[in-house]
Order: sequence, then C-alpha cells, then structure tokens
Amino acid sequence: MTRTIIFFSTLAVLGCEGAFNPKDGTVKVVDTDAEPSTPMVEPEQTGPAAPTPTCDTGRQYQGFGGTDLAADRDQGEVGEEGRRPKPFSALSTEFPRVLGSTPAMLATSESTFGLVPNRWHTEPTMSAVSIYTAFRIAYQGCLTVTQMPAKYNVAPTDTTARAECIAWAEKFWSRKPLDPEVDACVQVTVRDSVTETNARRRWAYGCASTLVASDFLTF
Repeated sequence: MTRTIIFFSTLAVLGCEGAFNPKDGTVKVVDTDAEPSTPMVEPEQTGPAAPTPTCDTGRQYQGFGGTDLAADRDQGEVGEEGRRPKPFSALSTEFPRVLGSTPAMLATSESTFGLVPNRWHTEPTMSAVSIYTAFRIAYQGCLTVTQMPAKYNVAPTDTTARAECIAWAEKFWSRKPLDPEVDACVQVTVRDSVTETNARRRWAYGCASTLVASDFLTF
C-alpha cells in the first residue's frame, strides 16, 4: 500500500496520469501537460528542374584518338539567331510568293546580295546597296499588285492607307503590325509620296515600304 501512495504522489507532482497494474506494480504513464504533437509533413516531391532551352548542337564529330571535335563548341541561346538576313536564294522565292508575281529585275539582282559558291555557305549580310535593290524589286512587284484593283486608282488618305498597310503587313510579315509600324507605312503612302501624281504609284510606294522592313527581309 505504501508503494502505491508514493507512486501516485509522484504522478501528481509530474502532472501525469497513469494506470496501475497490481500484478507487477507497474503503471502506464501518460503526460497530460505535453504539447500535442504535430504530424510531420513530408516535403513535396518535385522533379528535377527543367533544363534551360538551348540550340541544337548539331552533329558530333570524332577526330584521331576518339577526340570529340565539338567538345569546346559554345552552346547557343534560344532566339539569338533571330533577325538573320534572308539569303537571295530565299528572297528569290519569297517575293513571288507574297506578291503573286515575279518582278522582272529579281533574276538579275543576285550579285547585289552576294554570290555564294556551290556547296558553300556564306552568312548573308545587308548593305545600303542590297536594301535599295530590295526596295526596287519590291516597288516593281507592288506596281503589279496595284495595277488592277480600282481602289488604287484613288489617291490614298490616312484612313484608306491605314487599312491597306495593315493588310500588307499581315500578308508580308505573317503577323499583325504594331501601331508605330502602321504609322510609318501610312507616312510613306500618304505624305512622303505626295509629289507623285499617279495614285497607283503612291500605293506601290507604301506596299514596297512594308517589303523592305526587317520582318520580311530577315528570318
């Protein structure tokens, strides 16, 4: 009996509860003052981080002794190849595609854009001469575009020119133009060509101005 009294006194001091077992004199103790345990939350399993997109490194080549000849090749970033000038081989098909006809001077203008030897590659570049030649080709093709529709027989206004400039840009650039881009086309069509007395030629100037924009002459 004495053992039991002492034991329960100890439990009272500790602030615990217990169940006494008279057979072996043991007590199962439960601490009532302890803070409730917080269930452990497993961290959310996430997969490996997605790799940064890079340009295709291309074909691998091995040299003598199994050396990777492309081991020190720099990785290109996505988008850094944008706005590369189109070579003449591309422009020679692009002009007829968007214009619906082939400007006569297109066939004789290859040397202006730089001749590339057979089985060789030369990175295209643009110069003042090649851009001017591109404008002449575009203007010649645009004269055919504005030759037939009756709407081009009337001098352009800000309203009519804006509608045509948007249509040309969407056709030539394969995207909707921004307002400043439309304004630039309207400027050429309505004001810069004001000294031209032939309305169709004024329209052709605006058409050609969209064809020498970077959205058409570059990739």
